[in-house]
Amino acid sequence: MIWVLMILVVNFCAHDVTEEYTRDDVTSDQKNNFGGFIIIKETTPSHTSTGSDDVRCITIDDVIAARTSLCPAHCSCSPLDGQQVLTKLIVDCSGVPFNQSTSLQLIHDLIQLLSRCGSELLELTITNTPITTVPEVVCKLSKIRSLNFNYNRLASLPSNCFTRMLNLTSFLAYGNHLTSLQVR
Repeated sequence: MIWVLMILVVNFCAHDVTEEYTRDDVTSDQKNNFGGFIIIKETTPSHTSTGSDDVRCITIDDVIAARTSLCPAHCSCSPLDGQQVLTKLIVDCSGVPFNQSTSLQLIHDLIQLLSRCGSELLELTITNTPITTVPEVVCKLSKIRSLNFNYNRLASLPSNCFTRMLNLTSFLAYGNHLTSLQVR
């Protein structure tokens, strides 16, 4: 009977997502356990897909909610109010003690944060982190004008990252370990 139930759930609930039980970003009331499978109930999203990995947040409240829930632990994400929320993001991790595990979680959190509501960003600042390379998702920010990666541990940049950023006019990377920059 359990197998029949699982087959029915998989067949008739194609819009639900089956994931591992360890998923952190889903609340307990969104989870149902069917015979060892975790079915994540979709909530009504307030964003639309752009056809890529990026998801656009439509309202300031969407962006604020994403920043509040996805900001890396012990870091600050701003601004959290006003019109600039849509076009500017500052992630500052000053004073955060990072180890290998928390560094990996930071990178994951940054990717999630930028993938969720990053498509309209014009200015991005990520400072005081242990990241050694710019996450690839940053290179997909086609509207970006200003990047500030001061005081990280950057040693390299993704290939062809700047060539995809046609509006980029400012790149700051003081206090890193970069030895070369890509030329357009």
